[in-house]
Amino acid sequence: MHAVLCCAILWGCTSGNETIPVDNVYMYIGSINPKTRGTTPVIKVPGGTVGLFPAFMPGFTDWYFSDKIYGFPLGVGSLMVNTGKMKVGSKENASGFDHDLETATPYYYQVLLEDPDVNTEFTITTNVVVFRFTLPENETSNLFLNLAGDANVAIKDHTIIEGETTARGIRGGGGSRNYFHIQLTKPFVSCGTWRNDTIIPDSKTQKGSNTGFYVSYPVAGSKETLEMKIGFSRNSIDEARNSVANEVGAFSFDQVKDKAKQLWNDELSLIKIKGGTEKQRRLFYTTLHRTRALRMGNVWDTYRCAYPLQSLIKPEETNKTIQNWLSEYDETGWLPSSGAMIGHHSTAVIADSYFRGLRDYDVEKAYEAMKKNALEATMIPWKDGMYITELEQCYFDNGFYPALPVRKDFKPDKQVDKYERLPYQTQWLPEPGIDEWVKEVDSWHRRQSVSVTLEHCYDDWCLAQMAKELGKEDDYRLFMKRAHNYQNLFNPTIGMMAPKSADGQWIEPFDPKYSGGFAGEGYFAEGNSWMYTWHVQHDVQGLINLMGGSENFVSRLNELFITSHRMDKLQFLAQFPDMTGLMGMYSHGNEPDFHIPYLYNYAGQPWMTQQKVRQILEIWYDTTPFGLSGDEDGGSMSSWYVLSSMGIYPQCPGRPIFDICSPVFDEITINVGNGKTFVIEAKNVSDQNKYIQSATLNGKPHDQAWINHSDIVRGGKLVFVMGSRPNKSWGSAPDLRPPSMSALAQ
Repeated sequence: MHAVLCCAILWGCTSGNETIPVDNVYMYIGSINPKTRGTTPVIKVPGGTVGLFPAFMPGFTDWYFSDKIYGFPLGVGSLMVNTGKMKVGSKENASGFDHDLETATPYYYQVLLEDPDVNTEFTITTNVVVFRFTLPENETSNLFLNLAGDANVAIKDHTIIEGETTARGIRGGGGSRNYFHIQLTKPFVSCGTWRNDTIIPDSKTQKGSNTGFYVSYPVAGSKETLEMKIGFSRNSIDEARNSVANEVGAFSFDQVKDKAKQLWNDELSLIKIKGGTEKQRRLFYTTLHRTRALRMGNVWDTYRCAYPLQSLIKPEETNKTIQNWLSEYDETGWLPSSGAMIGHHSTAVIADSYFRGLRDYDVEKAYEAMKKNALEATMIPWKDGMYITELEQCYFDNGFYPALPVRKDFKPDKQVDKYERLPYQTQWLPEPGIDEWVKEVDSWHRRQSVSVTLEHCYDDWCLAQMAKELGKEDDYRLFMKRAHNYQNLFNPTIGMMAPKSADGQWIEPFDPKYSGGFAGEGYFAEGNSWMYTWHVQHDVQGLINLMGGSENFVSRLNELFITSHRMDKLQFLAQFPDMTGLMGMYSHGNEPDFHIPYLYNYAGQPWMTQQKVRQILEIWYDTTPFGLSGDEDGGSMSSWYVLSSMGIYPQCPGRPIFDICSPVFDEITINVGNGKTFVIEAKNVSDQNKYIQSATLNGKPHDQAWINHSDIVRGGKLVFVMGSRPNKSWGSAPDLRPPSMSALAQ
């Protein structure tokens, strides 16, 4: 308790204009989304197992506009409060609220539930949620929990309630058991349960599905305050009860809140910034909070920059994640793949962590598991089935994932341009493929043949690097051969990636913008060829060589950012709903594009990377509900902002370097552990002064457009001198460009 009070005193002594990192966090960023549904805030402590935020209107996509709160989802059920006669049902008990009468922070939430006139607050520990209700005068207030799944609850006495629930599994099967223990700070006057909407007053036990319980507090005279402490466990009620005793105990609500605030401030202070605008500072700590608070479940997105950021500032958590994956491998015989989408990108995370020096796990077992995924697991999008079909065999034998062949009766429309000339497009470009015959292929997401090839040949490169490191020369040769598979789908006629059928024939007709049907998923993952042509993270130089050299590469890259559809925008998005945050055909709202602005570094024009990254940071992020340009996806979009605004980015996870761009802050101090810090200083930096004029690393000239991870984690200082006009010679020489798998063509 003494430490908490000390922190409160320190916070109170800051100057009037100074804010601590946690006070810069805006919880509702991206809650109105240009694509499917807005991001959901989460209140939890760093590393906590319990997270909570109110439930708004069910099915409402831009739920920031919701006018009612339907409850507080706790995993074991949804907690809510009403007044008067007890009634059952989330819709019947939903309450109006006003964002102007609400407080949302990473550690504390408060809202006035207007219908029952109950001010509701909660704060949190690792395994406990603590509520505080201010009950209205001259009313009977009912606190009730609508239990989830198959439940069992017992009201022990007038202050203790305990129970357990089994949530339904992801695919409808049995889920995990969850236990809870509730302590009330004041005895209730009456109670009851319900089953199938039938209320049973004075009942103290209930079991089964569609059940719940309530406790009632008549208040005469002035308002009363009531606290509710709820502990959770996946193991036992005893453990849930002990969590309340150990994590909260005799602490007051405000002391628990202050402790949670301290924990978040410590977490966000792993990176300290000076300078920048108020918006940039708020965005930095908002996005840092999101990437640290969200569970990085889908590796397809998070391998790109969320895991490399975590490996830099919290390496022990990446080690723990890999340990958990290997435990799953022990239990199931398989390493988690992508969780969804495409690629075996757990391989990319493990390889990246290994080469960044994170090895607190069984490396040989990790390699065994990655190799098994690469040789025996399906590549079919959205399927983690552990089998091989003729599609994988084509990749193994021919070096590409096949698209459906063209129908013999297909008559190509040679006037593709007409789809761009129409003011309102009424149909997508006709798809020439025959009906799918591989039964395992998902009928909605289809083959995504080009993207599958590109994502997997990158994973194969990652695995090859591990094989070489571990002395497995035969494996190294096999996976390095597969790492070149992207070359098999580069069509020199159009200078872009394109699909082939299993017999090696290019699919015709093919248009780089419009082919692929809905979401482009006949050939691509939620996009088109303009997006995916650049997805050769491990061998940018090889792609440059295919395009005829740096000059042609840069010309085509510039074209990406200005090439637009000429059809109606809404019709384009109807076909490609994931391609939000558009700059030409570059889509910042979809993660496979994240590395593209950094590719100028590989073609000798790092000043263009500096310019493009700054433009994206300014345009596609904001501290408003509209502040994200697409799906957050486990903190991926937020981690891109954090790293890019610091001036570094892991263009190719698996290669332990960071590409350099243009920092937006005067000074960034990264806590890299073991008492060491790495400082990035940008002299004269401003909105206009975004171009690097020169750089030094630990006092020595640094002319490379990249920096080693090891240089950062050993501590030191990288200093940039910034200016308003590009220094086109800095980082431009061939030997100063970031490394690639292929050598510069002679």
